[in-house]
This record gives sequence, structure tokens and C-alpha cells, in this order.
Amino acid sequence: MPSPCFAGVLRLRLLLALIQYLNGKLVGLWLHSADCTLKEMQMSPFELIGHRGYPDCYPENTLLGFIQAVAAGACYLEADVQLSADGIPYVFHDRDLNRLCGVDGRINCLSSTELDRLYAWAPEQFGSRFSDQPLLRLDRLLQWLETEPQVTLFLELKRSMTQVLSPQQAVARVIEEIDRCSSVRRQLVLISFSIKLLQMAREQGWDRLAPVLTRWYQLRHLSVRRLQPDWLFINHRRIPDNALFPEDLPPVVIYKITGLDAVYRWAERGFCWIETDDIGGMLTARQSRQPLVEALTTARSI
Repeated sequence: MPSPCFAGVLRLRLLLALIQYLNGKLVGLWLHSADCTLKEMQMSPFELIGHRGYPDCYPENTLLGFIQAVAAGACYLEADVQLSADGIPYVFHDRDLNRLCGVDGRINCLSSTELDRLYAWAPEQFGSRFSDQPLLRLDRLLQWLETEPQVTLFLELKRSMTQVLSPQQAVARVIEEIDRCSSVRRQLVLISFSIKLLQMAREQGWDRLAPVLTRWYQLRHLSVRRLQPDWLFINHRRIPDNALFPEDLPPVVIYKITGLDAVYRWAERGFCWIETDDIGGMLTARQSRQPLVEALTTARSI
């Protein structure tokens, strides 16, 4: 029978061996995780689009929101356009005014004179913090866009415009407004849930178009293919779990994604155009990960 002293030494050696083994396992797991992270970040480049500006921090579709999105580093923005009762284009998403302006009524039932008295302050979200933000006319947004030539704007033609003018006239009215700022046309992509409105834009000489799809299978619809779009938009919830990006189609923009980890997962599947409400936060998070990529790359080369 071994002495108590020998048995104690044996237990200590076994304990040390176990600790060494577990440390090796943990280091191996960390290195594997680091390799996966590095591969994910190196192989999955993506572009971020500010959905209606920067609505996590500023009222949506306001000049302030767009300015702050670009100040945060955004090169791609998305906005919505509707018509007032007298046919003036405004940057606005909802059909009614309550959520953003805190008043009853529909935007296409009020004249531009009446709309110009309203403020886009999203009271339920921000309280009175932004109560001085005016409802944004499209011409004002375009004038600002001219000063930011590096920015591309995806402008959604809302179907409600056809309640004010015929589809053809509504599209012509928006294009007319755009062409008043002669240099800004190259910065705009017209998008819409309505293929008909986009077809009319094409017939009126508009080059860059992107339909917003409601179902994944619409990617292959003849009407979509005939349009020859430059991008496609779709809600990420409409994409099947096992679907990969179809390489024979134009880039697919998915919306709305929250969190950089989710962005990298989508980018790994080939979906590299991401629309988000938190454009500033996402750009900052991506920038903060760059030193990690460099450190992991260096560690692997040693």
C-alpha cells in the first residue's frame, strides 16, 4: 500500500495533468472560435443602408436623420416618397400622419400648405426632443443630397401616390422633381413594391430600378426579370432558412437587420446588402471589429 505522502503526490500530479489537459482544450476551442470569426469577417464584406435615415436615434425620413446617418459614415440611404393632395412630393412612409406627426389625417388628403405646418417628430418614440423637425419635402432632401455626392439614395415610390395622380403622372411628377437638381439623378435608385410604377419609370427613361419583393419566389417572376433591376429588396423574414444568394441575379438588399453578428451570418450566405435602422451603431461596431481582424491575422501568421 502506498504511503499517504506518495498518494498525495500522485493526486497532485493527476490534478495538474487534468488542468493542463483542460487548458489545452480551452485554448483549442478559443483558437477554433477565433479562426471562425476571422474567416467570417474576412470572407463576408457587406454594405449597410440607412433605412429611412437613422430612425433608432432620430425621427425617420427627416433631414436631420439623413444628415446624421451620413455623419456616422453612411454611403447608402433609403427614403420614401408620397404626394400631397396638390401633387407635391414629400418624404414620408405611413399613409396617416399620427405616428410621425402626432396629428390625425392622411398625407395625400392635405395640401402642401397644410403639410408644411406640420412637424415630423415621432412623439411616441422621442417625446418632444425633435418637435422642431419639419415635414420634409423631396426637393429639400435632393438639394442636400447634391452636397453629398458620395451618397446613393434608394427612393421608394409609395403606391399611395396613385390616389392623387394616375400611376404615369405620379411617376412623372417625382422624376420631374428629381431632374430639377440636375446632378443628383446619378445618385438615385427608384424602388417600389409596385412593378407597374417601376415599369413606368423605365418607360420614362429612368435607369436604376429595384423592386421590393414580398415573397422569395418572386425573384424568378417574369415581370421582375423583364424589368432588369439593378437591386432587389426583400424582408429577411421572407427568405427560406436554407436559401443562399442566387448568383445569377442582381444584389439582394435585405431589411431590417439588427446586430452585427446577424449581418455577418447573412453575408456568409451571400446577402451582402443590409438595410438597418441603426446605421450609426452598426458602422461603429464594424469599425471596432477591424483591430480584432488585424490581431487574429497577425496571430495566425506567427
